[in-house]
Amino acid sequence: MREFITRSLSGIVYAGVIIGATAFHPYALLALLAVILTAGIVELKHLTVGDRAKTLFLTLNLLGILLLWIHLQFLQDYQNHLVAFFVIVIMSVLIHWVFIKRTTINTEELVYVILGIVYILLPLALAFNIAFIKGHWQPQTLLAIFFFLWANDSFAYITGKWLGKHKLFPQLSPKKTIEGFVGGLIGALVIAHVIAYFWSNLRVTEWVILSVLTAVFGTIGDLFESALKRAADVKDSGNLIPGHGGILDRLDSFLFAIPIAYFYLYFFA
Repeated sequence: MREFITRSLSGIVYAGVIIGATAFHPYALLALLAVILTAGIVELKHLTVGDRAKTLFLTLNLLGILLLWIHLQFLQDYQNHLVAFFVIVIMSVLIHWVFIKRTTINTEELVYVILGIVYILLPLALAFNIAFIKGHWQPQTLLAIFFFLWANDSFAYITGKWLGKHKLFPQLSPKKTIEGFVGGLIGALVIAHVIAYFWSNLRVTEWVILSVLTAVFGTIGDLFESALKRAADVKDSGNLIPGHGGILDRLDSFLFAIPIAYFYLYFFA
């Protein structure tokens, strides 16, 4: 019972922080993304290389925060040089790896740092693009993605617990079921219709498509993080959020859903 109360209270606080920071102001969102980036990189480091490559991951973290700040400045001028910024980050990491770590070069460490750029930093930067998808601050779409993911997780858990019989991907996540996946998808669709009633950013069909893409790729992101944890032989990526684990445990689906959501919004919606 105590664990349930802890999990519920921390979940409410977590959701409140996400919603408040996303809806309040671009710089509040920047602060939130910087915290997520830092915690995510620390957890990824522990999952992959342990105590090694501290300065290399620190370089990625500091450059990542700087990139998010610069990216926001350019977005406010209705420009987008995200690719150039990421090239700068990658080149800086490579320079660090070659010149600072030249006496203890380890390609495995470099691979996981590049994974941190693609898996964590890039989706967080694209979150800004979604919040500025029409050239001005409009956080409703980004908030909707969070709502879709939370509905997907909640409905998947409830449906899987009551009706789940057929395993979805037992090698990575023994508790996930096909019934739960379908239930989560239905939950996201329900929220899409509710959002369409209140927010006119997108047409109903566009909200529906976005919710489906978010739910599907969010589930894939969850499975990907399960693979990382299984390889590291740990239950949770961290203990930042009481009762929920680490930041990657809570945002694994978000990190996979954001790139596909941005692709759909930018090219089709």
